[in-house]
Formats: sequence, structure tokens, C-alpha cells
Amino acid sequence: MKLHATAVPQAVSVDLDHAILALSDALDFIGVDEIGHGHRVALMAALCAQSLEWEPDWRHRLVRAALLHDCGVSSTREHRALVDEIVWEGEHAHCERGFAYLGSVPPLAHLAPIVLEHHTPWAHLRHRGVEPSVALTANLIYLVDRADAVHARGVTEGKPLLDVLGRYEDSHFAPELMVVFRDQAMREAFWFVQEEPTLHERVADLLGTAPPVPLSMVEIKGLAGMFGRIIDAKSPYTERHSMGVAKVALRLGRHFGLPSATLDMMEVAALLHDLGKLRIPDELLDKQGPLSAEERRRMARHAFDTYEVLRRAFGDGPLARWAAFHHEYVSGHGYPFHFDNGDLPPEARIIAVADVLQALAQRRPYRQPLGPAEIAAILDGMVFGGKLDGGVVEAVKQDLDAYWQDAVAQEGGNPAS
Repeated sequence: MKLHATAVPQAVSVDLDHAILALSDALDFIGVDEIGHGHRVALMAALCAQSLEWEPDWRHRLVRAALLHDCGVSSTREHRALVDEIVWEGEHAHCERGFAYLGSVPPLAHLAPIVLEHHTPWAHLRHRGVEPSVALTANLIYLVDRADAVHARGVTEGKPLLDVLGRYEDSHFAPELMVVFRDQAMREAFWFVQEEPTLHERVADLLGTAPPVPLSMVEIKGLAGMFGRIIDAKSPYTERHSMGVAKVALRLGRHFGLPSATLDMMEVAALLHDLGKLRIPDELLDKQGPLSAEERRRMARHAFDTYEVLRRAFGDGPLARWAAFHHEYVSGHGYPFHFDNGDLPPEARIIAVADVLQALAQRRPYRQPLGPAEIAAILDGMVFGGKLDGGVVEAVKQDLDAYWQDAVAQEGGNPAS
């Protein structure tokens, strides 16, 4: 069977800061009902750094690190713990994960040491031999991060909030940073500017002052691999899911003779197809029983959120659509856009089949992993029911064991490599 692929897409042109700004929205989803944490931390830190008269390059690095400082947090449970406690016993685990994630992506590696130390108390940090600019940058992020957490718990801005944080001056927060934060926090405008739509506009302005840093396709795939790992870390049931979907989709794309430029973009789309799931509470994602109507609606939203983030990161082009259409059905009865076969690009149909195959091969809260024969039968049923593309499923069945092995492959190195 010959798959009639779309025309070879134009190469994706991506600026590093543009991608950071868009993908940081996905990290902010993890708060579910209290979103925008990374952007607020970035803006508060930048306002303090301006008062401290830090150099523009230093401030720019600070904003990047602040937007990504919680990249090691995928779980809503962990996010709640970080908000509910000023100092939490398990807070350093996400710093170490973030350090590893950022260190694996060369354009972001310079941020890794800052993220590693962003929950280290000042009393420890100043004696650890950390490079001074890194130490001060990390500690400023720590201070405003805790300010946002305290504020989210209902502590009134201004003096009440400062009274709480002031207990940790010198032990946890550098005195010179507390001085400037006290000055800023007593200004109403400091808090008003953190409200939407001003918040996103101001953070975008902060990043827009630096020259563009274009990313190569290798770097884009590395960034996608990093965020794929963040997505998959959300639940023990989704470990390696994004990588497995990408492997299956690539094998299918090669089977159908898709050009290398298309394969590159499809790999990125597959790695990021579940980006919107970061907004789903852990309890819902891991639920073993049937979902209510409201829970189904909430689950359906993840594909829409994926589309919106990727559209901002990579433009309103094919990559965002290939990723976000993975729950659309050829019959038109999928979600959330209800496109039918005529509107579904072949790359999106490939990712949809890869997504189902990998999920069936993986343990879920409500069932054990399935073997190749069971998966083939379910895929056939989904073709019959108008959900999946029959030609793509037939290609899977021609080499079923190989596709199953791709779906269950152990993680090794960068999934984008």
C-alpha cells in the first residue's frame, strides 16, 4: 500500500528563546488550576535583577533559567508539595532531574548549574565553591520561587509575605537579595504586573531583547527529547511512552518512503504529542475506573493544549498539527477538533497508530501490557470502527514483532538520537 504523504514541509526555523517561552507554558500547566508559576518567577527575578543593575547578558540567562527552573517537576503531587511547604524534604530531587535534563541539551546546558542549585539554602551555597554569578542567580530564583509559593497559599502580598520570607534571611536567602526584594514587594505594581495578559507580554519582552539563536534540527530533536522525558515522567504508566511512539512512527514513515525532512519533523511531533498531558492531574491520569463526563472533557483537552504550545514554539505549520491530531479518527468522531480522514495528514495518522500501539504494549492502571497478537486484533477493531487508518495498520501487521519491539524498547541515551 502506498501512503500519499503531504508535500515535503519547509524546514522548521526555531529561535531558542522563542521555543523556551512556548515550552515553558507546558511546564506552567503542571500547576493545573494555579498556572503561570514559571513566568511569575521569571518576571519577579528580572525586576529584582534590574534593580541590582545586573548586566543584560546575566539578566537574560536569569530569565531563561527561571522559565525552566521547574523542568524537573512533572507530577502535580510534587508540584503541590513544593507550593504547600517553604522548605520540603524532597525538594532537591527535581533540581537534580532538571540539571540532568538541561545538561543533555547543549543550547540549554549553561542553565543546568543554576537549576541544580535553585533550592540550595544560601548558608550552604556560599560555602560550596559554586561560581558566584551562578550562586547568586540560583538564590534569586529560589527567593522569588518561594515568594510565589507563599502567595499561592493565600498569604497577602507586601508586608505579610515579607514577614514569612524574612524568617529565612541569611540562612536560605542572600541578604543583598532580600533588600531589593523587600523594596519591590512593597510596590503594588510589582504584583499587578504578574497578572495576565501583562505577565506573558512582559516576559516575552524580556527575552526579545537578545539576538535570535537559531536551532539546528539536531538541537530541535534534542529539545523535543528532553520534553518527551518530562512528559513521560508524569506517571509510572507512561514511562518511555513518547520515545516509543517516536520509534514506531519513524519505522512507519520509512516504510512509506517519507523524505528525511518529513521524518525529522514527524519525530519531533511524536516526541511532543502528549505535551498537553502535563495539565492533567496525576489522580486523573492514573485513575483505574471509568471517567466521568467532566473527566473525559479534561482528558480531551490535552491534545488541544499540545497544539497551542507547539503552534507558538514552531509556528502554525504541520508539526503542531501532526502532534495534536493523534486522537482524531478517520470517521471524524475523534477529539478535540473532529477532523475526518480527508483533513488528517498521513503523518498524523501514522502518529495516531503509533500512539495506540505503544500504549497497548505498555502497562496501564487498568490492565497489563498486551502482546503483539492482542494488539493486532485491537488495531483491526479500531480500523473497523473508523478510528485508525487501515493502510497504516496493515503496514504494522506486516512487521508486527519489529513494531512491538520499538514500542517496548528500553530507554537508552537521548530518544531523539
